[in-house]
Amino acid sequence: MLEKKLEKGSLSEIYPIVNVCKTVYEVQPHSHPVFEFFYLKSGAAFFQINDKKYKLLSGDVVFIEPMDVHNVESISNSKFEYISFVFDNSVFGNENAPSRMFFDSIRVNRIINLPKEILNLMSSVCLDEYKNLAGYELLQNSVLFAILSHITISKQYQKILILRSVTKYNISAIDKAVEYVREHYKESIVLQDVLNLTNYSKSHFIKLFRDVTGCHFTEYVNKYRIERAALDLLYTKKNITEIATDFGFNNIQYFSRVFKEYMKCTPKQFQKKGSTKL
Repeated sequence: MLEKKLEKGSLSEIYPIVNVCKTVYEVQPHSHPVFEFFYLKSGAAFFQINDKKYKLLSGDVVFIEPMDVHNVESISNSKFEYISFVFDNSVFGNENAPSRMFFDSIRVNRIINLPKEILNLMSSVCLDEYKNLAGYELLQNSVLFAILSHITISKQYQKILILRSVTKYNISAIDKAVEYVREHYKESIVLQDVLNLTNYSKSHFIKLFRDVTGCHFTEYVNKYRIERAALDLLYTKKNITEIATDFGFNNIQYFSRVFKEYMKCTPKQFQKKGSTKL
């Protein structure tokens, strides 16, 4: 069972891809710190991500980013069948791997058009006869890369940084800041240390960071920390206070408030129910 596997460690420690196949009336609102491709195999349903609602028909595929709050409800009280591919970006290698750097630099379209051949591949991983094969994990990887290859070839994505009217030099400076956060997110992050890396004034850096990433620097730090903390809440046996401290939150009340802002539930609620929502 998926829940049992998640108790043992992070997705990347088990294998970076988990698939779920179900026939249901609804999927309750939830979020998770990993990516997901949701394929509506049969039926019709309303799919809501954050504040946007989509009407899905059989064959539609939706891309969900980490921390997106999403839910699904049937149309006309009829059951629908779906297949979900949940994966961590570690499937692409370490942070310096070319394929991972590319994936991290794009924003995949919400609604994806996939050919029938790939949809059939997605369905095949749900068959019991394949699940018992020694090479099942390889099959999962092959299907995921087939999906992403088609998205790349058919240009069903947007380059995040190309959308911003900034120079290559500015992007490089922000990349340094982002890399600093990723390396030191468990420590106290002082803005002045980041400014020293970029040689920008505080006001110029804050504006530039927002232009490139779409959010304030402090918001980015908190969001990144919450993403990593959410993984520990799901996949480790650490208590909430330990996890809050590990990720730079010395005040448990502040950690809970920030966590709820992004995850729409308290850390305790997420720890209890989150793994069953993947």
